[in-house]
Amino acid sequence: MGVGLEKIPQGSYHVRSINFGYNRIRELPSAIFFTMGYKSLRRIELCQNKISMINQRAFRELRHLKIIDLSGNNISGIEIGTFKCNPRLEKLDLSLNKIGFHPDKPFLNSPSLETLILTDNKIEQIYELTFYKLPKLRNLMMDNNIIFSIEAKSFVPLVHLHYLSLAHTGVYRLSETMFKNETYPRIIDVTDTPLSNKFYPPLKKVRNEGVAELINIDSYF
Repeated sequence: MGVGLEKIPQGSYHVRSINFGYNRIRELPSAIFFTMGYKSLRRIELCQNKISMINQRAFRELRHLKIIDLSGNNISGIEIGTFKCNPRLEKLDLSLNKIGFHPDKPFLNSPSLETLILTDNKIEQIYELTFYKLPKLRNLMMDNNIIFSIEAKSFVPLVHLHYLSLAHTGVYRLSETMFKNETYPRIIDVTDTPLSNKFYPPLKKVRNEGVAELINIDSYF
């Protein structure tokens, strides 16, 4: 960590985890990890670099990869299929970047991803297609984004969603049409949002049965 690296250094087949955080890496070219000898990686940490470009094939051939930390970079967008060929990927941290969602295409395509962290980005709206290709997602954190609009059916594909954090955003309502057949998360964090301030004292983390009441709040006001 923090040794002035500007690119991914040479590695070996036996390395399972790398941490190149707090460096000056600006891009991740095609098959960069595999090419540099990292063929057995389970964990990649690249927090606090200067990454703005990620080739769609950057993580190809990493069949055992489970955790990726890309927090604190300059990422504004990622190609949909970037992690499609990482069948064991479980956690992706993209916090502290510049990411926003496109209205006409899914954000990412990952058949295995369970935890997605998008805290402190540039997200203003969530669309019906945004999470369409993340079927196993269980934990979704979007704290500290603007988020003033969530389209109907936005969370419908996330039938396994357990924890949803919208804390410190501009969210002012949730509705049952955003979820599939009352398949709601067990916990929703709405701390410091217009929605939470409809209550006194303001809501924070809402759990279990309270989630359904929160989502149907419009019927009480």
